[in-house]
Amino acid sequence: MAKKTALKATGLVSGAVLLGLLTVQGTYALWDAAVQATTGNIQAATFNVEMDGGNGSVMMAQPDGSAGTVSLATTALGAVDAGASVYAGVRLTNHTDAGGEFTLRAAAGQADTGSLGSLLTVHQRAVPGADLNACYNPALYTGTAAGSLDIPKHGSGVLCFEVSLAATAGAEGQVSTISIPLTVEQIVEHEG
Repeated sequence: MAKKTALKATGLVSGAVLLGLLTVQGTYALWDAAVQATTGNIQAATFNVEMDGGNGSVMMAQPDGSAGTVSLATTALGAVDAGASVYAGVRLTNHTDAGGEFTLRAAAGQADTGSLGSLLTVHQRAVPGADLNACYNPALYTGTAAGSLDIPKHGSGVLCFEVSLAATAGAEGQVSTISIPLTVEQIVEHEG
């Protein structure tokens, strides 16, 4: 008896499905359309940042893709003596040709003080504007350090450096090259 009831139920469900399929009506169409497009140009913006350390300017990214290197002028105060400091800076100019606003954030990384190692101390400060002479003011290096600098499109900013030689240093006549990596990134503003 249970078999007969199951068979009736199966027949009833099959009939309902068949009735549902027969009553559903639809239109099936295949569309084929083509639109001719004219040729156009797409050009990517350039991310050009100029560095000037007082000895001439260099692009941050070279045409071959390598990083640019800039020499900083310290001639205003000469060589560093034990217990004294010298000052230098690099002017960064945002030369991008991107549309809209294109503000950059520049920062200096950890200095590699070369062969004089722990005898040298490097302090960094960020200054808006384009005046490298702002870096030669010892008062600039007191207080809290500005970690980064925002540079608007077609604007400039200066990263300043104070290099001090320990008073106990017996490094007379020695030369050391100090390397300071600079990073620049686009600031992306999010609305909402």
